[in-house]
Amino acid sequence: MSGKAPINYYSSQNSTRNFSSKLYQEVPLFDPLGTTNQEKETVEMLSEIYSIIITLDQVEKSFLKDSITADQYTNVVNKLLAQYKTYLSNESVQDEFVDPDSFKKKYNIVASNAITRLERGIPVTVEHATQPSSTNNNTTSANFNAKDVAEATGNFITVMDALKLNYKAKDQLHPLMADLLLSINKVDVKKDFEYRDKLVSWIININKLGINDELNDDEIRELLFDLDMAYKNFYTLLE
Repeated sequence: MSGKAPINYYSSQNSTRNFSSKLYQEVPLFDPLGTTNQEKETVEMLSEIYSIIITLDQVEKSFLKDSITADQYTNVVNKLLAQYKTYLSNESVQDEFVDPDSFKKKYNIVASNAITRLERGIPVTVEHATQPSSTNNNTTSANFNAKDVAEATGNFITVMDALKLNYKAKDQLHPLMADLLLSINKVDVKKDFEYRDKLVSWIININKLGINDELNDDEIRELLFDLDMAYKNFYTLLE
């Protein structure tokens, strides 16, 4: 008689079923015991940021494949960027998030297009002036839309006045600079506007500032100088 113990097939099958069922169990993002409401809220916000990054990456890819229009792309990306900035306005979330590259590495995210867009802080259509120009019939003698010219002029003045009023932080300057570039794009001078790259560079650098960082006095003077030169170049193109 063999000394081997009989195999309990029922026990083995039951163990397999238990193992399989565990594969479908939801893994909690935090330990419900010993976790404060603030910590839970922070984790939930970080999970929303994760979702925004994945969604943004798909939108970027769809635009590159011409699956969506420039207008659709711009509207969706602006909304996602606004949501992203809102979540990061929470100091606890910002401390955990650090920056897009750190977050990507921490959670092993493969979304290079989205990370690039978050670092720039503006849609690619704004960055490269690919959105359609206005079709309003109220034009200047050079066939520039008068309303768009007035809007761009107003935005130039708004940004320069903001700097003179000691606006230094990312959340103060980035929206103003993005609005300025968007309004310039609506005026059909994009091919000849030589200060476009300089403005885009400033927008990206300001977007990289931390939540508690500010431009220093030298940077503000340099930005004011570049804005003044861009303003003069813009008006030269309208003549």
